Amino acid sequence: MADTVDVNELGRSVDPQSLSDEQLVATLGTALRDGDPNDVDPSLFARLVKTASKQQLATVMSSDVRRPVLEAIFGRMSEFYSSKGASGNRQVVHWHIKDGGRVDSFQTVLHDGTCTVTEGTDEEPRTALTMPGTEFLKVVTNNANPVTLFMTRKLKVTGDVGFATALQKMFTIPSA
Repeated sequence: MADTVDVNELGRSVDPQSLSDEQLVATLGTALRDGDPNDVDPSLFARLVKTASKQQLATVMSSDVRRPVLEAIFGRMSEFYSSKGASGNRQVVHWHIKDGGRVDSFQTVLHDGTCTVTEGTDEEPRTALTMPGTEFLKVVTNNANPVTLFMTRKLKVTGDVGFATALQKMFTIPSA
């Protein structure tokens, strides 16, 4: 098998589990670093996350492709914001993706029907979500229930827990 495959073929005609961890990382790296991240179909990415093993996802999130994956997800988050269930007030959410000693933090500001994403956290949040990278990938691709992750302590919520629960309804999350 070649070192990489077209990322949009993963989950469609290529089973991610047939790839080595390194081939999966190389494929995502090629698509996200060398190509246009917007060319990656969100539903196919969701299917990739659904069918990849936990070890493969952990390898992705501990590799040099972690940043491009996170940037692609957060870079497109505003496309999937529906503002359904949101108030007109300015709402700030902090996202902390934490693996070992590594933490990547992003901030979403939901206001007037828009979602603005920035790297880092410089405003007081209404809620903050902290989770491992593998669980983050599952949540943002609709392959894990955030409430279940919270109950099993894989997702930590600080601030307004009720608002954190409502976040899922505010986004049209691509599914596998």
